[in-house]
Amino acid sequence: MSRRLLSIILLLCACAAERDPGALFGSPQEGLLVVDAQLIVDAPLPSLYLSQTQAPGRAYAITPVEGARITIKGNGQIFNYAEDTQSSGRYLPPAPVASVAPATTYELAIVTADDRRLNAQTTTPGRLRVVELLLLDEETLNPLRRLKLFAELGDSVYQTPENQIIYQQGLIEAILEEQLDIPAYQLAVFNLEKDSPLLIDADFLNEGNLEEFERQGASPALAVRDGQARLPWFAVAFAGRHKFKIYAIDENWFDFIRTDPEESRGSFGGLLGDQFQRPIFNIRGGIGLFASAAVDSVGFTVIPAVD
Repeated sequence: MSRRLLSIILLLCACAAERDPGALFGSPQEGLLVVDAQLIVDAPLPSLYLSQTQAPGRAYAITPVEGARITIKGNGQIFNYAEDTQSSGRYLPPAPVASVAPATTYELAIVTADDRRLNAQTTTPGRLRVVELLLLDEETLNPLRRLKLFAELGDSVYQTPENQIIYQQGLIEAILEEQLDIPAYQLAVFNLEKDSPLLIDADFLNEGNLEEFERQGASPALAVRDGQARLPWFAVAFAGRHKFKIYAIDENWFDFIRTDPEESRGSFGGLLGDQFQRPIFNIRGGIGLFASAAVDSVGFTVIPAVD
């Protein structure tokens, strides 16, 4: 697979292993265009990756596509992408790079050197903002204390006493400024340490299988009710600093994660994709992902419980 093919899985979930392209695309087809770009509200326009599938049995499943004309239209502007001379199949937005606007439709148009055409569009969500982070009593759901946000302390949130949380004692809840009109949210948890201790105590664990536990992972598509997003403790396996990201996702992002037959099985509780042979891509003239999301994040440090 390409370095950036459908990088939503690596960027958000960071939990998907390399897999046979046939499992992702369904029946292989030679010369099928594959696009990969995700727009994040208020972030710069992203790089775009363009490749194509090869015939079954080739050494590599996809190869970069060079010499394409690529434009993205949105927010009253046209952005003509240019090839990255340092990376085959990678295309860059024009400088100065514009920021992605909220609640805006962006249209992608690609014409290859041999006149193949690919089109897609995404409508970005509104801005997502976490206004409060709470530690709740797990029985009464009453707030025990208010945690600090990045907007208040920056990366010092990991050291402040309020954000030191004992493993599985209380519930962590992020309060959103408003409920957005989107199909779903996705939650992602990133452990920022390299060698902090494992918090799970189980008989089957030994030095040989510790690597099976990921330091980052994501949920399937979820509803966030009443603007309250709660972190599931079973997504936390290691002590140390954690970044908890909340994504408000567009229709394309939602369709992809709910119908990917590999990602949906056994993930945080979603079974929606079990009957799909390959994801829904919402791409005309090819496959891949042209999608958008709004995101905000909070940070805290998990401390092992003392027996």
